Amino acid sequence: MRLTNSTPTAWRSGDIGRAPGRAGRFTRSDRHSGTYAEPRALERVADRAAPTALNAEEPARNAAMADPTLKTSRGLREWNDILGAAFTGCVVDAAERRFFGELWTCRIDEMKLARIRAQPSRLGRWLNGTPRQTSGSLLLHLQASGHSISRQRGRSATADPGDGVLCDPDHSYTVEFLTPFEMFVVELPVIGILAREPGFDLERFAGQKVEKRRSQLLLAFLRTAWLQRDCLADDPDWRDCVSRTSVDLAMRAIIKAGGHDAVGASAELRRAVIEHIRNNLLDSGLRTSSIARALNVSPRSVQNVFEGGATTASGFILEQRLARAAERLLSEPGRQSITGLAYDCGFSDSAYFSRCFSRHYGVAPRDYRREGRTTAASRVNSSKR
Repeated sequence: MRLTNSTPTAWRSGDIGRAPGRAGRFTRSDRHSGTYAEPRALERVADRAAPTALNAEEPARNAAMADPTLKTSRGLREWNDILGAAFTGCVVDAAERRFFGELWTCRIDEMKLARIRAQPSRLGRWLNGTPRQTSGSLLLHLQASGHSISRQRGRSATADPGDGVLCDPDHSYTVEFLTPFEMFVVELPVIGILAREPGFDLERFAGQKVEKRRSQLLLAFLRTAWLQRDCLADDPDWRDCVSRTSVDLAMRAIIKAGGHDAVGASAELRRAVIEHIRNNLLDSGLRTSSIARALNVSPRSVQNVFEGGATTASGFILEQRLARAAERLLSEPGRQSITGLAYDCGFSDSAYFSRCFSRHYGVAPRDYRREGRTTAASRVNSSKR
């Protein structure tokens, strides 16, 4: 879909390094509006935000949140390299080539988390192309400090501290950071959202804010957990609880994007398909064709339900069965054999179940039962870094 901007002047990747305003310079109105800082002011921001000052708040220790990695830039080209590696297709434009920015990244279970601090700038993604393949994920931009304007799918959202804006990473968008800022970027699989709320429609909600009370609570929780991550490392059970709560809060905030639920034929079909899968998950014959027959729709219609999540009906069924098996391995330790558990969760072959479980969780079912969720999850996180 074509990206529409609020201003008639198009922004081009060839403009990188040029300042906004006429003839590539700051205008008097730019300076007095507070939209952009003067070049000297940008230098002062960079000096104040030196790595030693920022890192003094958060000592470099082995962190509970998957050991966040930090990358720092003092040049616009370097910042583009750093951000482009973390978010493919991104290009940043700023007033000065001497550009300071910091990017932390980590993983919390199925959620990827980035924390960004940088100077006023304009970010564009996929403005001159499209991704080679869909990511199957969505982004939630949580404005921790500063102000920004996000534009996607013809929608514009102004974000103040505490606001959260939903973004589709597979379609073009821009984010204009009007001041020095800090932002948390949450990335989650779309299929996980659909499993909780079948009516969720990323295409419809991209570019809209989530309910502010929810985004504020999620942001406050993430910031607190981030600052206390060193003590979380000493308590695996507490760390596991914090990880699950982080993901749960993020998903619940995203589901309420736009302040209302999705409606319409496509949403109703998603609800029907996922409800049918949940009610028949233990049926080893459950597949696309059987779902289509039960709902009196075409197999292609069933497949379309899962395309936005970069998966298939079979992939979703497998993931749900594995999740149920993992839950039972922990809640019912030693009560049932692995073979019996596999059959009870809808698998017709225990060897196939063990292979799929090991591939998904990074550990065999018996070891998962013995070691527990926290140890197994840490293995998965380590393998994905």
